[in-house]
Amino acid sequence: MAQVDDGLSALIANNMEADLVGCVIVNYRSPWDMLGCCLDSIFAECTEIPCKVCLVDNASGDGVIDLVRAEYPAVNIIEMPENAGFAAAVNRGLREIEEPYVLMLNTDAVLTAGSLSRLVEAMDEAGADTAGIAPKMMSSAHKGVIDGIGIIVPPSGAAFNRGIGQCDLGQYDSSDEVAGLCFGAGLLRRDLFDTSKVGPLYEGYFLYFEDSDWCMRAVSQGYRFLTAPDAVVLHMHSGITRNESLDFKYGLIELNTLKMVTRTLESPLRVLLIVKLRCLRLLARTFIRRKFIGPNLRTIASYMAALPQLLRERRDLKKKRIVPDSKIFGMAAGENAYFDTVSYRPDHCIDSLIDTCQKLLAANHDPESGKLLAALYRLNHQLSKGKVDGEIPLIDPDTMKLFSLQPPCVRDLLQSAGVVNQSP
Repeated sequence: MAQVDDGLSALIANNMEADLVGCVIVNYRSPWDMLGCCLDSIFAECTEIPCKVCLVDNASGDGVIDLVRAEYPAVNIIEMPENAGFAAAVNRGLREIEEPYVLMLNTDAVLTAGSLSRLVEAMDEAGADTAGIAPKMMSSAHKGVIDGIGIIVPPSGAAFNRGIGQCDLGQYDSSDEVAGLCFGAGLLRRDLFDTSKVGPLYEGYFLYFEDSDWCMRAVSQGYRFLTAPDAVVLHMHSGITRNESLDFKYGLIELNTLKMVTRTLESPLRVLLIVKLRCLRLLARTFIRRKFIGPNLRTIASYMAALPQLLRERRDLKKKRIVPDSKIFGMAAGENAYFDTVSYRPDHCIDSLIDTCQKLLAANHDPESGKLLAALYRLNHQLSKGKVDGEIPLIDPDTMKLFSLQPPCVRDLLQSAGVVNQSP
C-alpha cells in the first residue's frame, strides 16, 4: 500500500471555494491555431470544473504569447528566459499551482466535452493512493486510432503509450491500473510533486521520458495510476517535435532511455544488461550500418559523463522504494506498440488488429470478434506467403465482405497493410 496521509482530503476541503484544477501547459513555438484549439477546449471545460490555466513559454520568441495575452486574458503566462526543456518548464509552472489537482496538457492536445469532469470524478473516486488518472488519448490525425491510454514499461525499460496505433474497438474501455500516464494529457495530484513525496520532474531530461521517470518513481513508492477511458482527449502525436530533425529526436530518446533505466529500475543486473545491449546497438548502428553516427556517439558520451550523478540519484530513489518493479512489468504483459515514430502512422497493422481482437475476445467472448480474428489470421498467413511468392494475395469474397462491415479505422489499417480493395 502507498505511504499516504490524509493531506489530500484536507487540501481539497480548503480549496472548495477556489479552483479545483490547475492546468500547466508548456509552449514552444506552437502554431497559433493549434494553441488556440487547446486553450479553447480547456475554457469550455472550465464551465463545469473550476480551472486555473498556467502557460509556460520556453522562450519561443515568435510573438504568439502576445496573442495569448490579448485573446485569453485569464491565462497566467510565465516566460522562461531560455528554452530549458519540458521538465524545467513544468516545474516552473507547478510553482504557480495551489489547486489539489493538476492537469498536464500539451499544446497539440484538445479536451473533448466532459473529459475534465470525468477525470476529476475518477480521481475523487480513486482514493488517496492514486497519483493520477490517464484519459483515452485518440489520434487527431488518424480517426478511430488510439494514441495512448496510460503508459506501459516492459522489462526492457523502453516505456511506450498503452494501445498506441491500435484501432479503438472498446478493448480498453474498462478502468485499469497502468504504470503511469503521458504528461501530454492527464490529471495528477499536485501535492505529490513536493520534494517530501514523489518530487518534481527530473530536469536531467531536456525532452522525452520525464513523465515516465516521474511515474516510475510514484509507483515504486506505492502510488498507482488508473485509466478513465470515457475521458477522451484528441492528440496529434509529436505535433511540435515532428518538425525537428530526426537526429535530434532520436538522440534524446536513446539518451533518456538509458538515463531512466539507470535511475529508476530496481535490479542493478537488469540495468547493466539493458545498458550494455542498447550501447552495443548504438555502436552497431555507427560502425556497421553507418546510421545516426553523430547522435549515437554523443549519446554514449553523454551517458558516461552523467553516470556518476545518475548512480547517486539511483541510491537516493532506492531509499523511498516500497514496491518491486515486477508489479510494473506485470502491467505490460500482452501490450505492444504499433506506431512508427518516423512516419507518425500506425504500424504492423495486421498484428495490431489481431492484438485488438484477442483482447476483445478475452474480455467479452464476442463471436463477431472471433470471426474477425480468424479472418485476420488467414489474411496474415496469405500476406506472409505473398511476400515470399512475390504475389498480391486475393481475398475471398466472404472475408472481404466481413472486412467491409468493420468500422472505418479497421478498413484503413487493412488498406495500410496492403490489402487490395475489392468488392465483396
